[in-house]
Amino acid sequence: MKKAFAFLATGFEEVEALAVIDVLRRAGVDVTTVSISDGKLVTGSHNIPIMADAFFDDIKNSDANLYFLPGGLDGTNNLGAHKELCQLLIDKFNEGRHISAVCAAPSVLGKLGILKGKKATCYPGFEEYLEGATVLTSDRSIRVVTDGNVTTSRGMGTSIELGLELSAILVDKETADNLAMGIQHL
Repeated sequence: MKKAFAFLATGFEEVEALAVIDVLRRAGVDVTTVSISDGKLVTGSHNIPIMADAFFDDIKNSDANLYFLPGGLDGTNNLGAHKELCQLLIDKFNEGRHISAVCAAPSVLGKLGILKGKKATCYPGFEEYLEGATVLTSDRSIRVVTDGNVTTSRGMGTSIELGLELSAILVDKETADNLAMGIQHL
């Protein structure tokens, strides 16, 4: 079974996190939500508290197939300020593990050098932080971008597509297509 870590920081965008987590779990991916905050109860950008499965210290020596960062401005800033998480992302990217971020969170990847030479997208206005990337935000029809072992997406409205893309990568396209039909994402 494929494994994913979804990192939650105070101020994360709830729908971006939960939509992707939900789709991945429906596809059969073992997703662990990971708090990088002081407690397992992490409050999102719209004051919705979510109980994480684990703390960062619980998983930092574990491996996963996917490392996922939801957006939200405060959540993104908190993710980017967590030095151990940032080093983990660099290490796992260099090992060839899949890294994904949505909305403002691709800026964390850009600042870490993970997007250098990659095509990527983000929430409009964050393009300058995708350092070294070929940024694909001018074409609004491009909602999710996968380049090698990195997948980025625009925002809350693209979260289902992001979950489906990651499901196709981690499981297979047939599973993702069947899931899209099952959830009426036509």
